[in-house]
Amino acid sequence: MPEQEASNNNDDKEKDELQSLKERIGELEELNADLQDKFLRKHADYENYRKRMVKEKGEAILYANADLMKGMLDVLDNFDRAEEAALAANDIEAVKAGVEMINKSLIELLTNKGLVKIATIGEEFNPEVHQAIAMAEDESGKLTKDTVVEEYQSGYKLNDRVLRPAVVKVAKAKT
Repeated sequence: MPEQEASNNNDDKEKDELQSLKERIGELEELNADLQDKFLRKHADYENYRKRMVKEKGEAILYANADLMKGMLDVLDNFDRAEEAALAANDIEAVKAGVEMINKSLIELLTNKGLVKIATIGEEFNPEVHQAIAMAEDESGKLTKDTVVEEYQSGYKLNDRVLRPAVVKVAKAKT
């Protein structure tokens, strides 16, 4: 009988171990399901975030110039008024003054948005901001560097980035 008791003890131990392992498997399966759920939620959150960022970036690009355009509406209204005044007026000086006012308001608007006119005449030629389309000899003989002597088209920078180089004529310095 002692052998049977030892055998029963071994069977009980094995049953207890088996039960313990089954419980552990259940716990791990529960943990695995919980982690999978968390992963899927995080993945869904990330995908929603990514889609939202793509949408917001698209809207930002689409409406990037809205503030500038809103400012331009006043200038456009002034042009309409000037056109009406020009048709009704006989005084060319009044029309000229109106156009000059519009030009001034447009320049002020663009300057406030970061637009800067590139300096040209009398400046040293700089190929980063000047586009030379004509050359001339320095007749005075005083130039030590290639110098811009005539501007054909104004150049502009926006926040230190060249939007359009100035189109110029350059006097070549004597070497």
